[in-house]
Amino acid sequence: MRKKKDLPLVILKSLQPFVNLRGDKFETLEPKENLLKVVDQEPESDFHFTIEEFKKAQNGKFQFLMNRSPKSQNETDNYKTWVDISQLEPQFKTWIKLLDEYENVNSFFDDPIIKSFTEEYFTEFEIIDEDADIKPLNTKQILLLDSHLEDVEKRLTEYTNDKNVDEISEIKEDINELRENLTNKSKKWVIKRLSKVWAKIAKQGTKFIKEFLSESKKEIIKQGVKGFIELIKENGPDLLN
Repeated sequence: MRKKKDLPLVILKSLQPFVNLRGDKFETLEPKENLLKVVDQEPESDFHFTIEEFKKAQNGKFQFLMNRSPKSQNETDNYKTWVDISQLEPQFKTWIKLLDEYENVNSFFDDPIIKSFTEEYFTEFEIIDEDADIKPLNTKQILLLDSHLEDVEKRLTEYTNDKNVDEISEIKEDINELRENLTNKSKKWVIKRLSKVWAKIAKQGTKFIKEFLSESKKEIIKQGVKGFIELIKENGPDLLN
């Protein structure tokens, strides 16, 4: 793994604006063998913006080896090329613009029902934390949410039939992914994924909403994530069961 003082100061300064950069559509990961690694927030997406290496050109200026996808509106392939370090920000803005356009375009591949439910549940959390894009949930919140997800995953099996087996399997996969990332993803990331899990459950019908998403059960999770764990003591942990 690279060390800070292995790199020229000019390289570190050019990457500095990305250190704490966060957004609704992307996530900045630990670069590991790269210099910068930003990925699309959508779980199924392979879109990314990566700076792999740097070099000093013959004119004395530094360049970055950029690797990003999509390449443009016409191509979803990777686009790998050397760019001057002064072009890092413009190139990144171009990539973000492509993500925005993908999100805003309507298509037959979108599920308006899940999208609507996801927005409804996400809004209910009323996130006001300034560091929600950066910091994870605290330990008590993680354990509370993990308990809820474990219980939901187990009981979903009881509601599986020939008609919904694929949908239930997909929900369980989403739950597993969420549980595996409770300790290493930001609070906002977790809440977005939880909202989508709830949305997919709600789409299965009124019976699923009554069983898994009653207001009392949702309220315990929402308040717990927002920090009011004391509600469990007042209302009883059985509300999660």
